[in-house]
Amino acid sequence: MNKRIDFYYFSGTGNTQLIVDHAVNSLTMNGCNVSVKHIEKGYILSENEPAEQLWFAFPVNSQAVSPFIWRFFRSLPQSSGTKVYVIATLNNSAYILKPLFTLLKDKGYTPTSACEISMPNNMTDTHQSKEQDLNQLIAACDKADQFVSDSIAGKVKWDTEYKGSSFVSLLSRRTALPWMSMRLLLKLRIEASQCTGCGLCVRQCPVQNISMTGHVSLHGNKCEFCMKCAASCPKKAIYISGKPKIKIRSTKMPHSTIQR
Repeated sequence: MNKRIDFYYFSGTGNTQLIVDHAVNSLTMNGCNVSVKHIEKGYILSENEPAEQLWFAFPVNSQAVSPFIWRFFRSLPQSSGTKVYVIATLNNSAYILKPLFTLLKDKGYTPTSACEISMPNNMTDTHQSKEQDLNQLIAACDKADQFVSDSIAGKVKWDTEYKGSSFVSLLSRRTALPWMSMRLLLKLRIEASQCTGCGLCVRQCPVQNISMTGHVSLHGNKCEFCMKCAASCPKKAIYISGKPKIKIRSTKMPHSTIQR
């Protein structure tokens, strides 16, 4: 096949990372030349031959996507028909594929195929057993592999499987209201006694919302709730103020299971 593919993605709590690892492995096994890039670092113009296909993977947040992800799509250069494939990871509902289709089409791309993959909720106050989590992750990886297989075989579609609110999605993409509300309700804080000052959260925040104050990190007022900081904190020092029941975790899947 030997297709040149630029694969852009963002992963907050690890769900999307797992799916991307599977998809990239499947594409590579099918002879594709895949260059993996990060959405939060922006679109990178190719110095050599441009990619024949663009693949994108990202988590859905607040019925749409975090503003920095939508800004990334809006910043894409005009195209002369480059094919686009999309994987959206989510918990239960979303409304992003239709507006994304329109945006890409208006920029001259060819939105070719897209799928939505249900993942475990990594920020919740309810308990789900490890067995349930594992079964859901296995099903998600299988769906990612099938999406790649279908795409290579030319079995493409751009359908929404999980119905969400178009109104909330519009608000999330066009205004700051949902994000302002979430910042009032879900304030991320640092437990100073647990923070080691490693700076990992500062380096990983996609919107540069975290800084170091002495030996402790400090959240600002630009959080877009990707939860990458809390999920990746080695000491679990980041929490939601006033909501002790809500736990933020990262996706973990046994290596032997991934390689099954």
